[in-house]
Amino acid sequence: MSAAPSGRLRGELGLADVVAQAASGVGPIYSAIVFVPLVTVGASGFGAGGAVPLCILIAAFLLMAVARVFAGFARQVRTPGSLYDYLKLSLGRRAGTVFGLLFYACAIAAFVNGTLTFGGLAATMADHLTGHVLPWWLGALGGLALVALSVSRGITMAVHLQLAISVVSIGAVGLFSAWVLVQSPHLPAVAQAGLLPSAQGHGLAGVMMGLSFAFFMYGGFEGAASLAEECRNPTRAIPRAMILTIWVNAAFYLLTAFAALAEFGADAGRLGGQEMPLLALAADPRYGGPAIEGILMTMTLADVLAMITAGSIAIARGLLCLARDGVLPAAFARTSNGRGVPVLPNLVLLGGTAALVAVIRIAMGPIPGQESYMGWFIWIGTFASLNLLIAWCATCIGGFVMGRRPGGSGEMRFCAAIGTVATLAVIGVTLGLLEGSERLVPLVSVLLALVGWWAMRPARS
Repeated sequence: MSAAPSGRLRGELGLADVVAQAASGVGPIYSAIVFVPLVTVGASGFGAGGAVPLCILIAAFLLMAVARVFAGFARQVRTPGSLYDYLKLSLGRRAGTVFGLLFYACAIAAFVNGTLTFGGLAATMADHLTGHVLPWWLGALGGLALVALSVSRGITMAVHLQLAISVVSIGAVGLFSAWVLVQSPHLPAVAQAGLLPSAQGHGLAGVMMGLSFAFFMYGGFEGAASLAEECRNPTRAIPRAMILTIWVNAAFYLLTAFAALAEFGADAGRLGGQEMPLLALAADPRYGGPAIEGILMTMTLADVLAMITAGSIAIARGLLCLARDGVLPAAFARTSNGRGVPVLPNLVLLGGTAALVAVIRIAMGPIPGQESYMGWFIWIGTFASLNLLIAWCATCIGGFVMGRRPGGSGEMRFCAAIGTVATLAVIGVTLGLLEGSERLVPLVSVLLALVGWWAMRPARS
């Protein structure tokens, strides 16, 4: 393919806008509600138990090392290709293409799962508030329509919407968590034990298993880099946004985890058995009731909408960057004349996801609720998680290479080394947990990497 003409991305975004993109990409409300039980019980009941806060804190420190590697690259790169551009700079164009394809494939998979989640939550919320059943697939298509409307109006409107959702939802859920802590009689015991491996029966081994799930609570911070071309001062704002997102989310996760533990006390099994513990607490008359539960459900749904909006923004700009380099057809690099929005990437992403929702609906039939797509959800989520870890690991290796070059930073090498070891360890745990059809996920990743490697082979004279 020949190099694509560069479409112009337009925007004058500041630090708050970039933080909104990064924070929304993480999906803090959804992560806090869904991942705390997974960290607690891990795989087959082998998890961190009452030491969930310890896992969250360790994961934050390790991901801070990864974030500092990304920040180091962001200070040098002003293009929106994120990881693809970083690895192209450090490991070469071929490696950048291979891992760039894996990264954006993982981002697309996460976007699809976010859309399915939105549909399932919308159906649950409609049933809870009105008593009428909303088909999950109709909720998913409605979420896609809202994302399309947001991103088509330009980047400024999209990130301002994300910022508003983040501030309101984090504030509401944070206040509720603080209220639970104040009211709970178990707070002193939980506060003492929550940061100790001995807080559950499996000790340090259980903490390590829980840590493999806690890692994914921070996935998405790297989405800030996709706004490099639309930011007023990208080499300053983007690194700050990445690091700030890790710490803000860590503090929020600790608050919500302690709140869940404070109610369920030392019985980690009860906590792990809750799919969404904060929503269960909101329904409890001691802490809330139907109105509070409805508010938290609304905040969760809005958070997922912001998360998939952030995903669409990052993916569209990544595909645009790949097209500029000739990896994808030139049409992917074109932007709208009025607002500078990537046209074909958004159409392909949103249209393809809508088509997949229709395929799942047809394949599974009129099965109600999440049961109809859960098998697809788990497989796609496993693919997204594994390839995100691979992409982070590759970036850390690239950061170590950059740190060893003349003028390289010792801090970059140190953080890259920590990030490489940490991500490799979690990759190992993730591979060990695969079962059934999920065992095909690594094979699909390898095949995708081989396609990228073959596509970037040197031309023969």
